[in-house]
Amino acid sequence: MAEEGKQQTLTIVSQYIKDLSFENITPMSQNRSSGEQPNIDVQLKIDVKNGASEGLYTISLITEITAKQASKNLFLLELNYTGEFVVSGFPANVMDLLLRIECPRLLFPFARSIIANAVSDGGFPPLYIEPVDFAALYQQQMQQQKQSETSKE
Repeated sequence: MAEEGKQQTLTIVSQYIKDLSFENITPMSQNRSSGEQPNIDVQLKIDVKNGASEGLYTISLITEITAKQASKNLFLLELNYTGEFVVSGFPANVMDLLLRIECPRLLFPFARSIIANAVSDGGFPPLYIEPVDFAALYQQQMQQQKQSETSKE
C-alpha cells in the first residue's frame, strides 16, 4: 500500500563494482592430480546506507568466497557490488524488507556473473553460485542481531 498521495517507487539509479579482489593462492595446475572436488565457502552480507538525498539508498552486496582442496587454499575472492536505489512511497514497515531483500535480489545476477568471470579469468572453472534466498538470509541476520542484543543484557 502506498502512503497517502505518494506513488511507490523502487528504481535502480546505478550499480557498480565498489571493490573486487581475487587471490590465486594455489593455481589449478598444481592441483590436477588429486581429483578431489574443492570445498567452496560463500559468505554474503548486505550493507544498507542512506544516500545524500531523501529516498536514495546505497545497498552493497558483499561476497567473500574461499576455495580449499585437501587443506590447501586455492583462491579467495572478495566482491563488493553496490547499487544506488531510489525507494519511496512505501510504508515504514515495508522499507527494511525492500532494502534488505528486494534490492539485493536485483543486484545478485550481476554479482554472480562477475564472480563467475573473475574465477574463470583466475584460471579455475567458472563458479556459478546458487541463487540466494534473501528473505531467509534477512531472517537469519535478524535472529543473530536479537541474540547479540540479548547477550549484551
